[in-house]
Amino acid sequence: MYSPTLSAQPTENLVPRFAGDWISAWINRDADTGLLHVGSGPHEWVLEALAPQKLTEALTGRGPVEVQFNPELFVVLVPGAHALVGNSFFKLRT
Repeated sequence: MYSPTLSAQPTENLVPRFAGDWISAWINRDADTGLLHVGSGPHEWVLEALAPQKLTEALTGRGPVEVQFNPELFVVLVPGAHALVGNSFFKLRT
């Protein structure tokens, strides 16, 4: 019976592991600048929304919110936002 041995080195960059991965993150909107701070582990992105009014409505009064974020596509999934603004997925840009 053939039984290969794989040796994998631990990775220092835990997120993202694969291209297109969704990661758990937090998002917070800066009320002064309107910029979005998205963070996961040691990583943080400062981005802006393509549809800022809808995302602002979804985040208003919630403080930092736990979301799913795709750092390659710059798309954030805000759980429950569809009930507030009709959509849970929001495109971001640098």
